[in-house]
Amino acid sequence: MAITVKTGTALARLLDGRRVVETQGATIGEVLDSLGLRERLCDGTGQVRRHFNIHINGGEDVRLLGGLDTPVSDGDEVAVLSAIAGGGTVARKVWLTFPHDLVERPLIWEVGRKFEVVTNIRQASVSKEVGIVGLELSGEEDEVRQAIAFLTEAGVSVEPVELGVVE
Repeated sequence: MAITVKTGTALARLLDGRRVVETQGATIGEVLDSLGLRERLCDGTGQVRRHFNIHINGGEDVRLLGGLDTPVSDGDEVAVLSAIAGGGTVARKVWLTFPHDLVERPLIWEVGRKFEVVTNIRQASVSKEVGIVGLELSGEEDEVRQAIAFLTEAGVSVEPVELGVVE
């Protein structure tokens, strides 16, 4: 049974630098065991540590399902994310301007899936012609930088929020 596991930068270090790996397993616990991650991600009682989140196919965290006994199926995608990246964490507030052809694309959602960042929409005004979003991105500095580069490459204008501006 082929399961795709995706991680952020912090956990990729435990997988020889790979952020996407294929593995086998019938449950989340078996998937973690196959990658040698169970001891790193679980506490002494065998529960997933609170600063890690594990999702199957973009759904609920496995804590809300069957925990480590949550079944997985051939072709499933498991995201293992560190809620606390540690080290060089940053929070950047930016203004995003989406042109009319990108207004309906869920780019902020894509950023949250592709990069190990937390997205917090602080303000938004969206019409069919343009979308303007005040967004806070937090995580490891490299992840935040990559997320911003992704948005820019997609065609979104990204500008820093000026210091001293009251929201």
